[in-house]
Amino acid sequence: MNTLDFIEDTDLRKTLEDSIEYIYALYERSKTEKNDLYKEETYRVIIVYVISAIEAVLLYLYKVRGEKLEYNDYKYVQFLNNKYIHKDKPNLTVVVAVLERVEKQEYQISLHDLIMFFLEKKLIQKSTADDILEKNDIRNTLHFSKTRTKKCDLSKVEEAFKLLLYTLERAPKALLKK
Repeated sequence: MNTLDFIEDTDLRKTLEDSIEYIYALYERSKTEKNDLYKEETYRVIIVYVISAIEAVLLYLYKVRGEKLEYNDYKYVQFLNNKYIHKDKPNLTVVVAVLERVEKQEYQISLHDLIMFFLEKKLIQKSTADDILEKNDIRNTLHFSKTRTKKCDLSKVEEAFKLLLYTLERAPKALLKK
């Protein structure tokens, strides 16, 4: 049985298979590379792919489970007269509004949202969630405007691979547990 067999979406499964094959090839190639900058940037790309794969699996599980993430949307906001002053925030404007809970669309759901969702459902351990989010911080350093304070080395890549395997091995159980 293939580790990805629980994913019924054939396009997603194929994309994940291809991506995992690609990151393994990158990993193997990096072992023979002498240039440290090349190695570090390759490791960073591997982590981008690994965390993106984890995110894709979590999003798939979220969608298949049929549950919904929501956010607060304030409608019909009315600004009150300046004579209304909040005791803790006297310099801010007081408003009256209607609060509506709105379902998040898929494009609005972040990896952090998914992690918090699965933590709340007790389908992921806090330590695993923290590890994924820590690797996500490395993924975010691919944005050139982000400071690269965290070194991206072989140990980080190996930790990321373990997280991916851990996620894939436990994902089918998340489909069963409500």
